Amino acid sequence: MDSINPATGQPPKKDANGEYPEKWGGVKYKYLVNLSANFIVFLDDAIIIDWITSAEWDKEGPTDRKKHNAIITDAGLLETTPCDGLSLDNRINFKRLIGEAIVCSLDHDYTNARRALASAAGYIEARSQEISRFWYLSASFSMTLPFAAFGCGLWVWRDVFGLILGQGAFWVVLSSVAGSIGALLSVIGRAGKLRFSCSSGRALHYLEGASRIWAGCFSGTLAALAVRSEIILAPLSRVEKVQVVMVLAAFAAGAGERLVSSIISTIGLSEVNVGTHKRLNSERETSDESASTDHS
Repeated sequence: MDSINPATGQPPKKDANGEYPEKWGGVKYKYLVNLSANFIVFLDDAIIIDWITSAEWDKEGPTDRKKHNAIITDAGLLETTPCDGLSLDNRINFKRLIGEAIVCSLDHDYTNARRALASAAGYIEARSQEISRFWYLSASFSMTLPFAAFGCGLWVWRDVFGLILGQGAFWVVLSSVAGSIGALLSVIGRAGKLRFSCSSGRALHYLEGASRIWAGCFSGTLAALAVRSEIILAPLSRVEKVQVVMVLAAFAAGAGERLVSSIISTIGLSEVNVGTHKRLNSERETSDESASTDHS
């Protein structure tokens, strides 16, 4: 029921844009989520969700205070999800979804409020994984590039470096480059399977991406030395093209970076937000089941 304007004794009137200038004309906001005669939900200049309710709404209160309080609490927890690296549009869309949940709750539609919160949780998780994968792969490519350039230089001037380093050391160094490239291919192959979160920060993503390439380099070096010392692949170590075996073994050993668990996929979102996301999805499934039961 719409609130009554004390001055006129009539409900507040909408203008041509569907707004209530008499009621909410003095409210300053950056983005409007929704409004009615009884409430307005908006994003302020800092992209923080805020809302104002009328005196009539405050007097009547929610039809189910327990559900309403739970939705408002979960909305507040979800809003604190780290949004580092997300574009302004993505952050606004995320906050607007949470705002729509608050709108539904203020309108006493608690089922759809839960669905809106679950959608917001899914949205921020998907965007977070996109940003995280971009940081991770960018770091891996950036770290591999110097290795690849160094390897190309070694090969182009192999006669010179062969004399300076000696043939044995030359092929070990070249094998270490092969190991770093093998690590990069391993990182690319696994990127779509890992669960990332940009909440762990850009610096940690770059640190892990770089460390995995270095791990591949060291693994390649050890594999090349092992082949040359006939510790592994001894029959192949005695062939004329043992250098090729060293490089191939180093390339394969570079993929050993996957044996180390990912730091960023382990950290993920904070425990509070993960618990909130899981509970929101669980409650959404429950509400969907209830709705389908009622419909039948």
